[in-house]
Amino acid sequence: MLNQFKLKIASFILKNEFLKNDESQELITLSSSKKIGLLFEADHSQSIQCVKQLLKYFSKFHFSIDALGFVNSRKEDSVHISTIHMNYFNLTDLNLFGIPNSQKIKQFCENEYDILINLSLNNNFQLKYLAFTSNAKYKVGIFDSDKVFNYDLMFKLKVKTLDYFIEHLIYYLELIDKNNEKQ
Repeated sequence: MLNQFKLKIASFILKNEFLKNDESQELITLSSSKKIGLLFEADHSQSIQCVKQLLKYFSKFHFSIDALGFVNSRKEDSVHISTIHMNYFNLTDLNLFGIPNSQKIKQFCENEYDILINLSLNNNFQLKYLAFTSNAKYKVGIFDSDKVFNYDLMFKLKVKTLDYFIEHLIYYLELIDKNNEKQ
């Protein structure tokens, strides 16, 4: 009951923050991008491996890439070791209402990403909050029936796995890029 109340307050805060910053977005393609941000749920080592593969794919294009994973516990495991491109946050980095508020989170949100991709399959509130309050020009994520928060590019998945999402993400980002090449 208390958690539901906290989530409602946090959602209200996010809605006000989002509506304040809501701007019409232009289409950003891979070839015009320089900086990409990734948000993901880091509770399972398989998810971390999928994100590492996506980082490897993006590194072929020489993008500046940052990935931030959410660990839904108070303590991180040995698989949650931060690297140059990958960082993690957990429940200790949240305020009373479940809103992320540590220094590494603020730095991530202040970066001006050309494309920000929220890889959360479960519509995780903390990752959604970061996605919609970030300075990213173009935001990508999973379709949600919530009419207030819409990504610039949304995916409605038939199979809810991270591998499937990443496969289709790459396909459509490349397709958009190819169809919008300068003639």
